[in-house]
Amino acid sequence: MSGLILKLAAGERVVVNGAVLENGDKPASLRVADADARVLRCRDALRPEDIDTPVKQVYYAIQLLITGDLNEDTVLPAIFKEIDRLEDAFSSIDTTLMGQLREMMSRGNHYSALCHLKHVLELEKELLNHAGLRHSMPQEAKVA
Repeated sequence: MSGLILKLAAGERVVVNGAVLENGDKPASLRVADADARVLRCRDALRPEDIDTPVKQVYYAIQLLITGDLNEDTVLPAIFKEIDRLEDAFSSIDTTLMGQLREMMSRGNHYSALCHLKHVLELEKELLNHAGLRHSMPQEAKVA
């Protein structure tokens, strides 16, 4: 995460290593110098009631890793298993999507993984809309 620059709006909140920080009255930039810092913009966070698809479940699990609510040793195997399942679904669209996600997670780049998953969330939404399916998550897809 070294060198990550966050541009924060006035009053915007961000979680850094489990602590919620709130920007003041003016927009600001914040440089995260610690390579091991875990960062989550609160505006990027999903709420538990939003989790209704397999990609959102992976996103949420990574989000909980960043906030310290889940332990890597416990949840990473489940995340990687779900990434393998998602690879089957997205390989016809882009064969590199899940490989890139797997690499980011292997390196501990959780923030980058969330940014990557935002794009995948849009693709998932398009796929579900195209197929005429409602957003629903199979029980076996739960990782967090």
